[in-house]
Amino acid sequence: MQTKIILIVGASGVGKDTLIKEAKKELKKEFNFIRRYITRKPDKNEKNFFLENSAFKLLKENEFFISSWEAHNNLYGISKDSIKNKTNIISISRSKIADFEKHFDKVYVINITLNDVELKRRLIKRGRENIKEIEKRLERKYDKIYARNLIVFQNDKSFDDSIKAFIDILKEIDEI
Repeated sequence: MQTKIILIVGASGVGKDTLIKEAKKELKKEFNFIRRYITRKPDKNEKNFFLENSAFKLLKENEFFISSWEAHNNLYGISKDSIKNKTNIISISRSKIADFEKHFDKVYVINITLNDVELKRRLIKRGRENIKEIEKRLERKYDKIYARNLIVFQNDKSFDDSIKAFIDILKEIDEI
């Protein structure tokens, strides 16, 4: 089997981590679900490797990461050795798609989207930011995503329907 990369991107709060967590329950044997290194402690919807800023920077200087970025005052990274010769699922910043397309032929990007009303509700419920920060986030406009293989996934169905549709897309990509 050739290495495949499925990158999951989308604004904070659209449900990326929840979709990945639920898909992993069904697909963990067939797919490699990659954990990120983050300088923020994990919450109930994500399992990352927590690092202090100094440790993260040291690993970055030593080229431990295939890709790293900063977002919302945290550092994020994907280790080179986490990629396996199978289908890999990775939640990343949309600005880092090129890091993977540079190294791998089979890269697919799933952009998770959600309407602003529901996104605001989810961000408030999550409780990481105050209402002013949430409103500022909702005003943010994003550049067009450039990717060789881009799939837009509107995450506005019921929980069960969204999970099923997301898993179906992952399986379809795995079969390509």
